[in-house]
Amino acid sequence: MKNSNAPRRPVDIYITGLGIRNVSQITREAEQAMRLSRKVFTVDAGFGIDEYLKTLSPEVHSMLGHYQEGGDRLRTYRAMAAEVVHAALDASPVCFATYGHPKVYVYPTDLIEKAAPLLGLTVRTLPGISALDTIITDLDLDPGPRGLQMYEATDLLARERPLQPDVPCLLWQVSAVETAMYSTKRGNSERYRRLQDYLLRTYPAGHQVTMVLSSTYALLEPLKETFSLGELADLLARGLQVGTLYIPPAEERPVRNPDILRDAFDAKHLQRITASA
Repeated sequence: MKNSNAPRRPVDIYITGLGIRNVSQITREAEQAMRLSRKVFTVDAGFGIDEYLKTLSPEVHSMLGHYQEGGDRLRTYRAMAAEVVHAALDASPVCFATYGHPKVYVYPTDLIEKAAPLLGLTVRTLPGISALDTIITDLDLDPGPRGLQMYEATDLLARERPLQPDVPCLLWQVSAVETAMYSTKRGNSERYRRLQDYLLRTYPAGHQVTMVLSSTYALLEPLKETFSLGELADLLARGLQVGTLYIPPAEERPVRNPDILRDAFDAKHLQRITASA
């Protein structure tokens, strides 16, 4: 039996998120981790982020320079992870601090978590506010009644992931669809044509969808553009390319088991399923 009172090993690498809206969404837990760290490695282009973090840690290093136009993003992420792990081997603890939530579409986190134990390093990953959290409020979306499906755009196409037209859908990294290379150049309509065609297998052409980009500053509103799915490729080519694509339900799924809904509001049924064995 594991001893719950055993002392924890010292943390060599903290991994934490910085939220979406500049410094206002950094948690107290994340701040404490950075105060304890000798160095903080950041991946966040927000205005004033690094300056604020320098009030918490003696050394703050931006890793945005690893991105190169036309470069392989996987190589970039490996270089980031290697730099963090090397620093921890040299003088721990260190902190890897990225925008959003460190486990939501942040591949360096996975690389660090896998490599560190092999080198005798301990890692503690802390949660942060992700784009999913902010998008839910931007769209006034409650995933409770109908659920929520979400996919990465390129993976959706490559694997032909099934879509449920009665469930709200979020498609991530639409702006990076069909390439693993980093680029700041705008995509043309050809880039989004296969995505549009695949979505049209499930949804009607006139179905209204929305590109949404959460605000990164407290005084700004989120950016939202709504258009017909049949116009997706052409409108993305000249409109908002950054953000997440929201596809609302196109139909209602009928109740297949009415007995379950009836029992859910039956006091006697509650007594039966909670009675002592």
